Amino acid sequence: MENEFDYANDAAQRATLRVEPILIVESDKKDSYLASVALERAGFKTIAAYDGEEAIQLAHERSPLFVILNVVLPVIDGWEVCREIRRTSAVPILILTSKSEAQERITGFTLGADDYVVKPCNPEELVARVKAILRRTRPDLLRGNRVLSHRELTLDIDKRRVMLRSQPVALTSFEYTLLHALMTAAGRIFMREELLKRLYPNGEAVVDRVIDVHIGNLRRKIETNPATPRYILTARGLGYQFADEGETSAERVLLADDNYRRLFEDAVTGMYETTLSGRYVAANPMLAEMFGYEYAAELIEHTVNLNDGFYVERQRRAEFIDQIRQHEVVSGFESQVYRRDGSRTWISEHALAIKSPAGDLVGFQGTTLDVTQRRVGDIRYSPAQI
Repeated sequence: MENEFDYANDAAQRATLRVEPILIVESDKKDSYLASVALERAGFKTIAAYDGEEAIQLAHERSPLFVILNVVLPVIDGWEVCREIRRTSAVPILILTSKSEAQERITGFTLGADDYVVKPCNPEELVARVKAILRRTRPDLLRGNRVLSHRELTLDIDKRRVMLRSQPVALTSFEYTLLHALMTAAGRIFMREELLKRLYPNGEAVVDRVIDVHIGNLRRKIETNPATPRYILTARGLGYQFADEGETSAERVLLADDNYRRLFEDAVTGMYETTLSGRYVAANPMLAEMFGYEYAAELIEHTVNLNDGFYVERQRRAEFIDQIRQHEVVSGFESQVYRRDGSRTWISEHALAIKSPAGDLVGFQGTTLDVTQRRVGDIRYSPAQI
């Protein structure tokens, strides 16, 4: 059982944590992405830097809650970044390195690092380390705030009361549940399936567009102009999110678009997010190219159900889901799949489970590698073929 310091399971504490982001400084975009997914699932907000110069700039501009720092970086190495941050800030720093020598650890601690992890590191272990350090360095975060507020909107958790400009707002039970979920994780994108689980925990058969109706009604009650919302924002193709503290709607949309481009469009491997039912909700250009599509939008539009007709061996999808259910992560899962033109290709998948706050599996986030050349070579030159 989680103890009193479990940040992720306390909604009010989680809302507090999201005010300050965790800065992930990692030149490997895949590793950065996986760390970000694990931390955001635990209730933290993250920002990323891919070289030392960018890391120093973000550390000064954003005053992060925590810094995860790989020592191997372009432009300015991680040791110098650690030294520069420590000149002006006492922010906790966790060093990542591929070396386990004692001298490396001594160097890190001498420069002011709080802990040291040798790569490769399990994302869940990384989250546990972050929480452990925060328990020591930021005990003030344990003081949960039972009143959530943003601009002129306030939600009192204990009294189940919503106020707008000091006036009470009458909400239905469904509207209150949605607003509470969104406000306790400001900035996080909730997929429609996840929000449906909040409203219908017993699995009643309803279409996901019911969420749009409730959101529309909620916006009419709390937004000055529902057509240009300031509080509840639409994440295109995904679902909804509550505006981050201090950011306008326009700023939030621009930031989300920028993060999407950096994490997905520039990746040299296929990257995706899918629902449990088998639809893509996000895909990058490399994944689209891998499966024979010119644009990622085409892949998302034409792939209706990954559970049926995508894998050459139909049971592979069920095996993939079973592994995710058991371990919450799958690594190096190789399968043969169909491309758009009907040809076949071999892929290797690395994925993490996406779960609702209630612990239900709602989707997957991961990366895909084309391993056709290696697999064909293995078959061609295996002893059984000689």
